[in-house]
Amino acid sequence: MPKVLFLLAVPPPIHGASVMGKYIQDSKVINESYQISYINLNTSTSVEEIGGAGLRKYFRIIGLLFKVFIQLIRLRPHFTYMTPTAGGMGFYKDWPLAMLCKLFSNRFIIHCHNKGVVNFQSNALDDWLYRRFFHKTDVILLAKELFSDVSKYVSKERLYICPNGIPDPEPNLKFKRLGKTEPLKILFLSNLIREKGIFDLLHAIALIKNESIPIHCTIIGGEGDVSKQELLNEVSELNLDKEITYLGKKYGKEKHEIIQASDVFVFPTYYRKECFPLVILEAMAFGLPVITTDEGGIRSIINNRINGLIVDSNAPGKLAIAIKELAENEELRLFLSQSARKDFTQNFTLEKFEENFLNSINRIIKTNYQV
Repeated sequence: MPKVLFLLAVPPPIHGASVMGKYIQDSKVINESYQISYINLNTSTSVEEIGGAGLRKYFRIIGLLFKVFIQLIRLRPHFTYMTPTAGGMGFYKDWPLAMLCKLFSNRFIIHCHNKGVVNFQSNALDDWLYRRFFHKTDVILLAKELFSDVSKYVSKERLYICPNGIPDPEPNLKFKRLGKTEPLKILFLSNLIREKGIFDLLHAIALIKNESIPIHCTIIGGEGDVSKQELLNEVSELNLDKEITYLGKKYGKEKHEIIQASDVFVFPTYYRKECFPLVILEAMAFGLPVITTDEGGIRSIINNRINGLIVDSNAPGKLAIAIKELAENEELRLFLSQSARKDFTQNFTLEKFEENFLNSINRIIKTNYQV
């Protein structure tokens, strides 16, 4: 049985990569396939700490380097698996870890849960670091659309695609979105980050309100670079106090009940690091039609007018048109709802992710290793 060292992020903090890391760590089928040792890559304890510095964080990084070194010596893994940060301070932290792994194991596999290499590669130092980081490295991406981010350093021969997946929260889902719904219940689920399109959504709702279309939007998520007060100030300025409800952070059953009670999920992101948003998969699991943008690997999830709607980013007017269409077209809304649920169960469950993950790893082993 292959010996593997997995360097991955697990919560806290909670973000896409750490959630997927926890799924891998807890997966019975993955753990039965290899002799695995796990090390948590996180040196931040909250979303606010990510990308930051500080003496305490530097000590955590030194401790992480020492822990990885000791484990590599003890385990002597056939290969190592890592979920690195694409650029910036996170990448500088991950780079020496990667060099250690390359030194003490036969081959190195990375699973990219974020993007941004293309934004840093023109810098001479970063370019030098990337060349050594990606040299003789097998790369797993979440979607084929993300290849352009690493194409300068990675050949397609060493490239594998493994979409994310999540547990099915509602395996016996019964559709309740039959007939007219007033007001149309919109859901936005994300931390309050400007680039996730939160203000675009507010302005789109203001445009729809001016056309006297009944609508209500529930916002779930913790504070990010937009504070609760900034959000509420914008809501008041746009005269949307009756149309917007902000609930803050919600988890588990409470969050699922809110998703299930909604009619449409809207996620107008233009976040530069967006890859494969798990919130879209959550919405699809409950059969919500999704309105989103062509960012990162979203095109591998949402097929325009088949299981959702794709709109231009930074375009509240076009977002308003899409929301209005679903408010007025019950037949389209139901079609997208059923298609979203079907695509989720076929392509984006946790079981499907485990299958794709093992297929990718086993193909890498078969192609490159003799264990």
